[in-house]
Amino acid sequence: MTTAVDREKECPFLLRVFTKNGAHHRNSEFTLTTVPAADELQLYTWRNATLEELAQLIQEVIPDAQHPEARISFRLIYLDNRRATYQYKEIGRVQNGKPTPDHLKTLDQCKFFIGDYLDVAIFIGPPRQMGGRMDQIHSRDARFGPRPRFGNGGGRDRDNNRFGRDNRPPFGSRRDRF
Repeated sequence: MTTAVDREKECPFLLRVFTKNGAHHRNSEFTLTTVPAADELQLYTWRNATLEELAQLIQEVIPDAQHPEARISFRLIYLDNRRATYQYKEIGRVQNGKPTPDHLKTLDQCKFFIGDYLDVAIFIGPPRQMGGRMDQIHSRDARFGPRPRFGNGGGRDRDNNRFGRDNRPPFGSRRDRF
């Protein structure tokens, strides 16, 4: 449950947003000492700001986000204290002119804490339907059957001792010495 925020009495906080066209930033670009500063946008907002409100603020500054077919994807970038590295979590997508389930999601609902960052990817045009890496994997599985997740002690060639691979001399035999 989110607490109500009185925007007249409560002071807004600084939200550091990093935008990129066509993709999100790599997680490795966020370290304890560096961030992708060239793409930084600084906004002042409240905990109860929705993703739609943030998208409107981004659209005021970034022309590509104003495109009628623009899709804006939000990631929460947070510091993992155990590993001392930044991790990310997908928190939602907003599309111009079309309401999505994430439009009304607030920063508070996304478990945002002051000091976290937002990584925003701006995509233009309809989402890709086919041709991605996962589509290639699924089409391969449809043709040849699914691959075992962790293998079965080796490749399929060991199932019936094809090519005599298991008839090799044990490691440490005289053949292995120089």
